[in-house]
Amino acid sequence: MEFKIEKLNFEEFEDYNLIRLPDLNEEEQKIVDPIVPPTSGLRIKLFDSIEPSGTYLLTNQKLFLYLRVAKAISIKFQEDFIEENPKILIVSDCRPSSNYLVKLCAQLFAQDGFEIFFQKDGNGNSLMSSPYASASVALYEDINLALMITASHNPLDWNGLKVYMKYPIPISGDLMKQISSIALSLNEIKFKRKFKENRIGAEQKNNEYIKDLISKIIEIQALKNAKIVIWPYLGKARGIVNLYKEYGANITLIDETINPPNPIKELRREKLIQTMESVDSKIAILLDADRDRLAFFLKEDDGYNLYIPNELYTAMHNILAKEFSCKIINIRTIPSDYRGDHTSILNILTGVGYKHLGVILYFLFGVEVDQSKIDTGILYVENNDKFVKINNSTPLKDTISKIVKNKEIIDENLIVAAWEESGGHTFNILKVTKKNNTEEYDFETPFPIIADKYPVPALIILSELIVRGYRISDAIDWTIKGINRTIPAVDVEKIKIMKNFEKYDGKSLKLDNKEYQIRSLSDNNNKIDTYQLKSEDSILYFRPSGTGPDVRFYIFGKRETHLEEIIKVMEFVKEKFS
Repeated sequence: MEFKIEKLNFEEFEDYNLIRLPDLNEEEQKIVDPIVPPTSGLRIKLFDSIEPSGTYLLTNQKLFLYLRVAKAISIKFQEDFIEENPKILIVSDCRPSSNYLVKLCAQLFAQDGFEIFFQKDGNGNSLMSSPYASASVALYEDINLALMITASHNPLDWNGLKVYMKYPIPISGDLMKQISSIALSLNEIKFKRKFKENRIGAEQKNNEYIKDLISKIIEIQALKNAKIVIWPYLGKARGIVNLYKEYGANITLIDETINPPNPIKELRREKLIQTMESVDSKIAILLDADRDRLAFFLKEDDGYNLYIPNELYTAMHNILAKEFSCKIINIRTIPSDYRGDHTSILNILTGVGYKHLGVILYFLFGVEVDQSKIDTGILYVENNDKFVKINNSTPLKDTISKIVKNKEIIDENLIVAAWEESGGHTFNILKVTKKNNTEEYDFETPFPIIADKYPVPALIILSELIVRGYRISDAIDWTIKGINRTIPAVDVEKIKIMKNFEKYDGKSLKLDNKEYQIRSLSDNNNKIDTYQLKSEDSILYFRPSGTGPDVRFYIFGKRETHLEEIIKVMEFVKEKFS
């Protein structure tokens, strides 16, 4: 694939350049302000395909859509957080447009009075992963805005923005709609020609934090000299590779781009086996472009097997609980694997995405949460196969206090694991101590709070467990199989499906001699987000995707029939309700 960028002609002034923005047509307005906003930031198909040459061109018309949103983020941050000298960290993945966008965004924010920070990079870029960018807002006291230029696992002709304001949690929902509204109203953007660049080692600062955190969960001892293959699918995953090397692992990097860079959907089995055999490795780790979607490809007694996040995280939690006596508070998105619920001391279920998981983390650790995030949060405590809605921290802390008291947990670290089926995972440590001469408890953590995807600690711990000889396949009930699939649906169709299916909420539905009990899962404004279909031997969910033009379906069902079952439900929903 060949990527080209149309020349940008500025109007030049004394110390800044200016572009005047053209009017937007209806389609362009929907790109900037989608009906269903993404679960984090914004994603745009930036490049147009030029047939029949196979070349891809980034036109100024598409570029201006992107820059509108970047400018709106600057305006919104300064409206909400009045700072005399605001500081922003700007980083990106390795997409063909990323370095160009980093430079333009830096000039834009510099013109608006921001001090610009880049990641140290020998090639003059500012490359970093999304999790590390997000966490940097918590790890650096004076950096309160991070801009991650990425489209995650989308194809290379896409790009986007993940934005973190004040806290390491991606902006979404109402805040993203406000930013989109500002973006639509703009008619010009200014860019500062010269500004001071600050280069910092945020990547290494993240790795030091990760090592400290892991040391409170498990001792890393087996990774020294372990042979591990890492295939980033795009770029070199420098931060993760360096961390493994610091633990003494021997890393073989496959430096070959896969488009789209999605390890859940794209597997080059022959290449992996050839590479693993050439270096005598039993572990290969596959990563998406911004390192928050992952898979493991393992050499085991029965051959080579691929494991996806649902399976990996479930197995890891079960092993840590059973073999290492870890007390795990399991915070998972509703479609995530329930085969580890029985080894947790508490299960908390949320809507899809860290906009929900992050609220629970803030509730636990005493951080004030914006009311709009609570209102739009899909948050439940599981209690005897019932979901109990929560809209503040009190019921959550009361439940944990009772568990600590009943189980006589004294001076132990509770491991908080927040995760989702697509690959996001975040560990933290919760210490619950009884207040002197009272029946009340204090909740605290020795670590900064990362309320976003932060899967690298899980990557290291999983690798350590596998090298020690623990088997993923032995830690899960394999009579049950979990997968996900999608049907195509633009925003209007997504809304139509969710609305039309509402007539079944609270009722039963029979499909080919199988009866499902239907229930909706909604936010604290009672807006339905997800539908659950439960039979005697299976659980299915479906919801509108926040990252693409799809409706996503999930199933945990009988291994022999789960695929046939999910396809049947998908076809029924598409035919009857779209």
